Order: sequence, then C-alpha cells, then structure tokens
Amino acid sequence: MDENKQNDELEKEADLLANEEDYPEDNLDKTDYDIETASEVAAPGVGNRANLAEPEREEEEQDATMEANVNDESLGKGLGITALILSICSLFFLPVITGGAGIVLGIFAARRGARALGYWSIGLGAFSIAMTVLFAPFF
Repeated sequence: MDENKQNDELEKEADLLANEEDYPEDNLDKTDYDIETASEVAAPGVGNRANLAEPEREEEEQDATMEANVNDESLGKGLGITALILSICSLFFLPVITGGAGIVLGIFAARRGARALGYWSIGLGAFSIAMTVLFAPFF
C-alpha cells in the first residue's frame, strides 16, 4: 500500500513538473530542494532549471564550432609537440630513427605555422644524430 501511495505522489510530481503553469507555489521549495540534492549527486549543472530552459544548439552550429576549433595552427602545434618529444627521446635511445622522425615532423610543423616548435625539434634531432655519428666509433 505504501508503494502505491509513493508511486501516486511521484506521478503527481511528474505531472506538475511537466506543466509548470499549474505548479503550486507552496510545493516549490520542496522541489527545489530535491533538485538541488539531485544535482549534488549528478553531473554539475544537470539539475539546474536554467539548463532545462536553454534550447539545444543546432547541429550545423556544432559542426561550425568544431571546424573553427581545429585549424592549421592547432594541427601544426600538435605536430610540433610530437616532433619535439621525438627529438628529446632521440637524445637517449635510437637516435637515428627517433631523431630522423623528429626532424621530418619538425619540418611539417614549421610549414603548418608552429615555427618555434618545428625548428627546435629539427635542431635537437640533428644534434642527436650528429653526436651519434661523432661518438659511435669510440664505443
């Protein structure tokens, strides 16, 4: 019997939330408290009424934003960071392979707009290969 009463109350609350114009003022504080408690448990901002009222962005707008976020400069920076990591790794192991890869990616990064990262990776990769060629006969 208690479950039926509880289910009836939940259905009544759902109906009232669906029709906000019919929502009684005296029940507003209780529901806000429930929503606040739920938002503490859920992901941030889920239980906020302002988020429920905000319309979703159009798919075309989302695509335009995503395309604007990925441009040649950001791709060049990613290549530059990868090239720099490879060039630094070439100082410690497999200098010819990782240094060569760092030089090649550094050239691509410099052409894509990340000039400083590209030139540093080219320099470090070349330095690593040169030191290997110079000191290899002594080991």
